[in-house]
Amino acid sequence: MLCLVGVIPMLNGQRLELGKDINITQAIRENLYTTGNNITINAPIYGDLVTAGGIITINDTIQKDILLAGGTIIFNGYAGDDVRCAGGELHVKKDIKGDLVIAGGKVIIDKNVTIGGNLLVSGGEIYLDGTVKGNIRGAFGKLYMNGIAEQNIYCKGGKLEMNGTVKGQSSISAPEIVIGNNAAFLGDVHYWNKQGYLKFGESAKSGIAIYDGNLRIETGGWYYIAFALIGYLGAAILMIFLTQYLFSKTMKRASDTVSTETLKSLGYGLLYFVGVPVAIIVACITVIGIPIGLILLFGYIITMALATVITSVVAANWLNTKYNYNWRTGKMVLTATGIFIVLKLLSFIFMAGWLVSVASLIALGAILLNINWRRKEAI
Repeated sequence: MLCLVGVIPMLNGQRLELGKDINITQAIRENLYTTGNNITINAPIYGDLVTAGGIITINDTIQKDILLAGGTIIFNGYAGDDVRCAGGELHVKKDIKGDLVIAGGKVIIDKNVTIGGNLLVSGGEIYLDGTVKGNIRGAFGKLYMNGIAEQNIYCKGGKLEMNGTVKGQSSISAPEIVIGNNAAFLGDVHYWNKQGYLKFGESAKSGIAIYDGNLRIETGGWYYIAFALIGYLGAAILMIFLTQYLFSKTMKRASDTVSTETLKSLGYGLLYFVGVPVAIIVACITVIGIPIGLILLFGYIITMALATVITSVVAANWLNTKYNYNWRTGKMVLTATGIFIVLKLLSFIFMAGWLVSVASLIALGAILLNINWRRKEAI
């Protein structure tokens, strides 16, 4: 998505900011896309904000959706719509009008913060001290719940310390659950912990607490999920490295073609996306054509599976050429990996997901335009 402003110049209402250190000090009326090491927003943005960086600090109002990926992310400005973010450490200090989808090693939501919509949270350590108007769904290593859930809460993890208020129904499961003196459950509580029966005492205000064995967490399940995610990202980084290392010249030419022949690249990408499946079907009609059809099918599956990887590498090459960064392979792989993560996050958003698909078609089409299809004459 970071490359779409440059890759698809006919899109209006977009602004792209790139660099090592970015400081936004004037109001921006359109959507803002940024990538850099240190990114600071000190002025209001009236469109969407899409950012990937090392340290991201938001000190002013963002009127529409926010999508972020970074090492450290600090929300110190009001969010007027939904927020989706992932990072190492994330700190929410101001209100969010819509839903909050947040994942990180450490997540902190301050006491005076109000989340207007639902909260979907995942992290190693989660400190939830604010108020959530919608439902809460969480997966965690440790969750310290000291805030207010206006509706229901559904959480699973390693350790839960409860000192907050849940006004709706509760479904909580963790090997270790601690019910503090300030905890209050106004609805029924379905729970599971390793010890079995748990004393809720006066914390069960209006409902009843029910031990539910169906909520049991199988030992090692969370580790499998973590290893699966790490393995997926590791495989993506490996494929990015191989693509850049083995086909650096082709990726460079493709990035140039993206800038000069955007529509033509999109056309070739669409032709490949639609035409190859038709060719596979036609080839498989006859017995003689089945081997060709299977080869085409194998290549098509591989290409589609690596579409985001290819798009990320082309986008990184485009940035490198556009701004004369002269990056080496390591820097190119790091940049492409950051773009890959952002594209994957964007793919979960309906409209942005379509734009990611368009960007992938353009990247594939640009590569096709740079392949020499003519057979070399024998010497």
